Amino acid sequence: MPRCHHKCLEERPEVIRAIRERILRFLELGKKGKTWFDFKPYCEIEFESSTASELVFCISAANSSAISALKLQQKIYEKGIDMKDEKWIMELMKECGVRFYRRKTKYVISALERLEEIEGIIGTYDPVLAREWLVLNVKGLGYKEASHFLRNTGKFDVAIIDRHTLRWMEKENYIPSFIKPVNPSRRRDYFLLEKLLAGIAHYQNMSVGELDLLIWWHATKKVLK
Repeated sequence: MPRCHHKCLEERPEVIRAIRERILRFLELGKKGKTWFDFKPYCEIEFESSTASELVFCISAANSSAISALKLQQKIYEKGIDMKDEKWIMELMKECGVRFYRRKTKYVISALERLEEIEGIIGTYDPVLAREWLVLNVKGLGYKEASHFLRNTGKFDVAIIDRHTLRWMEKENYIPSFIKPVNPSRRRDYFLLEKLLAGIAHYQNMSVGELDLLIWWHATKKVLK
């Protein structure tokens, strides 16, 4: 990963190594359909992820904690997942602390039933077009989590705009006053913020996918995904 120039994005060697490792894992997942994630020292979680598992993670992480969704992925790896067993998935989500687990269970089952189609879309479409398709066709994926899924499967040019990203942009005065207030849940505002982030990433000589990991570290002191 290239060197950063922004005063609030200072590098630490161990953080840059963790981000580079995560990027390699995302690329491997996108290419081979599976990879191994090890989140130590940030948390004691590790597992083999697949495209299906990553889809479950992204649906589960929406409006919930990343740690809960990671715990769910670890349980899926350890126990296996039955796409048709609604009760089993619901109980596992509840056990891991995933919010809105009843609704998300239905989203997960519906999405996994279309997994082959989803894999075809993300494998052949431009990432921006693939994201539009995911948002329109996969319940539980808005622009943020559709971007999250694409980034985690090796597509680095779409932005994951969450509360940490927005707070950082506001703190650093990257959001012009004439577009405030912004609401990332609105398509127009999401695209405006994404364009701003792309400019910042370009200045830093990195992709928005890499920039997201760095901003997230500054907000949480963790490199997760």
